Amino acid sequence: AMIRVGYRSTDLGNLGTDDYAQINYRGANAAGIKVGAYFFSQAITVEEAEEEARYVLATVKDWQVDMPIVYDWEYVSDTARTADMDARLLTDCTKAFCSIIEDAGYDSMIYFNRDQSHKQMYLEELTKYPFWLAMYTTVMDYPYKVDMWQYTSTGSVPGISGNVDLNLWFTYE
Repeated sequence: AMIRVGYRSTDLGNLGTDDYAQINYRGANAAGIKVGAYFFSQAITVEEAEEEARYVLATVKDWQVDMPIVYDWEYVSDTARTADMDARLLTDCTKAFCSIIEDAGYDSMIYFNRDQSHKQMYLEELTKYPFWLAMYTTVMDYPYKVDMWQYTSTGSVPGISGNVDLNLWFTYE
């Protein structure tokens, strides 16, 4: 289970806690499901990305985290505070977040979609981190190695009402 810990607002840039983070963690843990976490970033500076990483670490400090902690920065709209984010700054924010997570002893990961990876990031600088790709297709044809593939946002899971994202986590030997 990849649990959203929190987010940064798209308008003012305030940090927020996902109201269901602790509930989702307790449920997954009680069911014996491996747990990872992610933060929905809208950082526009390296300092904000670092603040987000510290926020995540404070939230998960009492959790059993078996999977990576993920930096999830997504383009939202032309009116969001992140509208003018460029690849250099996004790559630097990503490195800063992941570095703090790893320095704290956790595994990190980067979430992105195909378009974002081609236009908004310098992936060649981020290859030391696992990749989680959102690509809603029936065939994986992404040209780079990914560690997790989010293949739909309209999945269903018993016990959860509404659509859920479904993913495959690849293990390489």
